Amino acid sequence: MATKSAARLAPQAIARKPLLSRTQQPCRTFFNLPSTSSPQNLTAHRTLPYAAPALYELIADIDSYSRFLPYCTTSRVTSWSDPYPPEKARRYPTAGTLTAGWSGLQETYSSRVFCVPSLGIVEAISGDAVSTIPASELQKYGLEDSGPTRSRDAAQEGTFKSLVTRWTVRALEEKNGLEWSQVDLSIRFQFVNPLFAAVSSAVADKIAPVMVDAFEKEARRVLGRK
Repeated sequence: MATKSAARLAPQAIARKPLLSRTQQPCRTFFNLPSTSSPQNLTAHRTLPYAAPALYELIADIDSYSRFLPYCTTSRVTSWSDPYPPEKARRYPTAGTLTAGWSGLQETYSSRVFCVPSLGIVEAISGDAVSTIPASELQKYGLEDSGPTRSRDAAQEGTFKSLVTRWTVRALEEKNGLEWSQVDLSIRFQFVNPLFAAVSSAVADKIAPVMVDAFEKEARRVLGRK
């Protein structure tokens, strides 16, 4: 008897079940996004009629970045290397505070800086990225990359999960009595929020070329036109 009563009541119970209102209907997103964006790599190259050492010194002058580089609003060296070579007492940045951003997105990082003149590299790393410069080359200048000082969770609190800006200068053959060099810029970054990647996609490809253009103008201002 109990089973039959339950069977008779079941249709009535179903009939009395209220329909979901429009506002109560389950929401469907327009598109599904992953939890983080994919890493992106921007590059630009330029051949300039200047000696590689002179260009390298300009790139190693991180304090000056905010004066001439677009997308960089603040730049301040906070730590320096031991003199290298000792007889010249040349010191290079090993850490700095950089503020970078575009498309209304901006982030300030305490960056680890690696200057390796033998490879013509000046690299600034923020977030959870790790330098890919060979450890043997870093050791020549008393450097090593021990990784980010912040925890992974802390690194993800900002706009960028990681940001690596690497300038590379290498000497080319002389032409018409002038020393020529190639300057390469690589920017590797990953946003915490994939929506940020979508917002910046319209201008992302222009960032590296614009920065190299600005560097060329600075080189002409400091080193003279040739």
